[in-house]
Parts: sequence; C-alpha cells; structure tokens
Amino acid sequence: MLKYTRRIGIAGILGILAWGAAAPSNAQNEMSLEDFQAQVMAGANRIAQYQQTLQNPDPRVQYEAVRLLLKSKDPALVRIAKEHALFSTNPVLRNSAILAIFEAGGNLRVEVTSTGEDSAAVFQWVGTVGGTHDGRVGNYIFPIGEKNEECWLQNRVNSCQLRVSGTTVQFVNGGGRTLAAQASLTLGADGVLRGTIFSQGGKANAAIDLKE
Repeated sequence: MLKYTRRIGIAGILGILAWGAAAPSNAQNEMSLEDFQAQVMAGANRIAQYQQTLQNPDPRVQYEAVRLLLKSKDPALVRIAKEHALFSTNPVLRNSAILAIFEAGGNLRVEVTSTGEDSAAVFQWVGTVGGTHDGRVGNYIFPIGEKNEECWLQNRVNSCQLRVSGTTVQFVNGGGRTLAAQASLTLGADGVLRGTIFSQGGKANAAIDLKE
C-alpha cells in the first residue's frame, strides 16, 4: 500500500481528496418526500387549470386554447390539447383541431397497409418518396408544409399537399418526375385519419394518427 501511495504522488492524493470533498453525497441529491409531493400537486393543479379552460362552453375559447397549447413546448400540454379537440363530439371543434394541428407545423406519418395484390404500386410510391415498407405495411413521414390560403403546400412549391374540408383531409404527394399518390382521409373517433390511398392504379389503406 505504501509503494502504491508513493507511486501516485502527493499531487495525486490531494486530487483524490479534493474530488471526494467536492462530490455531492447521495443524501444531498435525493428529493425529500415533501418536496416531491409539493411538485406533483403543483404540476397537477397547473394541468387542471389548462383543462378547465378547455372545458369552456364557448367553442371559440376552446379553439383558441387548443391552438395556443399546440404551440407549447410542453409535450404533456400538446397531448392534452390534441385529445380534447380530436375526441370532441362537436364537429366544428374537430375540424378546428385538424386545422390547428396543421397550422402548428411539424411532421405527419402516413401508415399504408396492403389491401391485396394491387397495393404494390402504392408501396412503390412509399419507397420512391423515402418511406419504408415490407410489402404489407409501410410508413412515410413528411412535413406538413406552409399554409397557402386553403391548403398546405408540398415542398414549399405551388402544389397543394393537404386540404381540409370539415373532418375530411385530401392528401396529394408527388407528381412530375416523382410518383404521385392521393388519398381522402376522414377523422375517426380515435383521433386517426383513415381512408384509401391511390397510386398508379393501385390502392391501399392509409392512416394518419393526429395524436402523434
């Protein structure tokens, strides 16, 4: 032990002692039960206040609340806003939810599932635009795009990619030198847009989960 101490030197020993003195103990890092409970209750009360605003009987207030919460950087608040609006029985609010989600920007994921042999053409489109598939199920993630009057543009060009009519969304992707696909998707009670997607004479089932 003495030989090892001499080998690391006095400077090394002082460094070890300094590290030990500076390192916080586990006891210092641990949150007390009282602090934990206080933070939980504060967070719960904060969420309850947002939910209370969302329950306002005026649909205009609800729409504005959803629109603002969807822009929040807090994933919990975004989730609350999406579920409140998408699961609403009010078709106007459900339409407003779709519009607010699209206006918030970001990406959407369309899931394609085979309906039979003629789905191969749709999966070819999935692969061409950069998605992935195994011949039975495919996924393609795409940016919502910029809004231009009644639609959201594809790749910032004058080509409408998403158009909303009530609780139905028209989706068009590709064209020109790129394989094109189009679909008419209707919002279900579970917050998922579903319908049939067509490409090159083939078709498949398509779904976009707006809660994601």
